[in-house]
Amino acid sequence: MSEAEPRVSEMPRLYNVFDMPKLTSVRSTTTLRSKVNLEKILEGIPRTRKVKTSNKEIVKFELSRGTYLLLFPSHYIEVHAPDEGSVREVLLAFRDELFKSGLIK
Repeated sequence: MSEAEPRVSEMPRLYNVFDMPKLTSVRSTTTLRSKVNLEKILEGIPRTRKVKTSNKEIVKFELSRGTYLLLFPSHYIEVHAPDEGSVREVLLAFRDELFKSGLIK
């Protein structure tokens, strides 16, 4: 005798099985519209450093520990932050630094 599969109505609810998940970090992507040389960014902005990943040299702009922006040679940007509000803070801080150093107008 084959046992029938349990019905969906008999299945326990998701959060009866698991605790409510906590958001620990957010990763978002965007692109830099201005064509800015990565070397000029490294020279002109104090909180940047060169990082090598996947055989590419990228720029890391770190606002605070765990809150940073990665800028790739193609002007693709990844922002890593603990929450959505921090993503905006990183982008604002990076824009401000680009403007102060004269790299964007």
